[in-house]
Parts: sequence; C-alpha cells; structure tokens
Amino acid sequence: MKLSVAGQDRTQDLGIDLRRRAEAMKRSPAGRKLAPLPPEIGALALARAGSDAEYMERLIRLIGYRDAVDTLDFDIPRKPGLTSLIMPRLKAFLWKLLRYQHDRIVFRQNLINTQLTSALEFEFAQRRRETDDLKRRVAELEKKGGNCKA
Repeated sequence: MKLSVAGQDRTQDLGIDLRRRAEAMKRSPAGRKLAPLPPEIGALALARAGSDAEYMERLIRLIGYRDAVDTLDFDIPRKPGLTSLIMPRLKAFLWKLLRYQHDRIVFRQNLINTQLTSALEFEFAQRRRETDDLKRRVAELEKKGGNCKA
C-alpha cells in the first residue's frame, strides 16, 4: 500500500497507523460480522476500468453490493479523560435502547435503496440492449449499402 497526501509519500508515517487501526477493526465485534467484499467489487476496481462502459458496469455492480444500510454494533471512539469512561457506555446504552427505531427506519431506507438499485440495473441493461441492437442494425445497413460515409 502506498499513501500519497498532497503529492507527498506518507506511507511510512500514516501507513503504520492505518494498518494498526484496520487490524483493531477486524478484531472488533463489528469487524468480525462483516465479510470484506472481493477486490474486483470494491471501489478501487473502478480506477482499473478501461472504458466508460466498463466503468459503468463496475459501478452498477458496486452499487448493488453497497445499497444496504445496517445497524450493526460499532466501536465508539474514546477520548482521554474521566468522561471517556462514562460516555462510551452511555452512548452504547442509548444505542441499544433506541435501536428498534433505527431498525424501522433502516428497513424502509433499504427498501428504497433496493428499488433504486434495481431501477438503475434495469435501465443499464435496457440501454445496453438498445445499443447492441443499434450497432447490429448499423452493421447490416453498412453491409447492404457498402461503406457510404458522408
């Protein structure tokens, strides 16, 4: 992994901290519940697209995998000091107390997200069929009439 910030290589100072935090997140309860997406589906795969069409195909696939909101438990960051002992526990208690409300909202949001994703996938597939059909028809016309170009 190479990290570049404002054109400067920051791999040595930032990379070590990021790796440490990533390992801590993997060991956390929330990190163990989430399976990572394969690299060919991740957002970085968008940069490897060779054309606009390939980019759109990868983007639609990524949106399909990332259209859901979840209410999984998460680590609450702590600050130094006396309040850092109390606040994370209070926040965790409030989260558990109000989680049913969040779950209701998330369920509805996930329905909307799924419908929008399905509509995007449908439109993408329909445009691809139309484009393929037009390319086929143009090829047939060129074949019949020769290569007449204006």
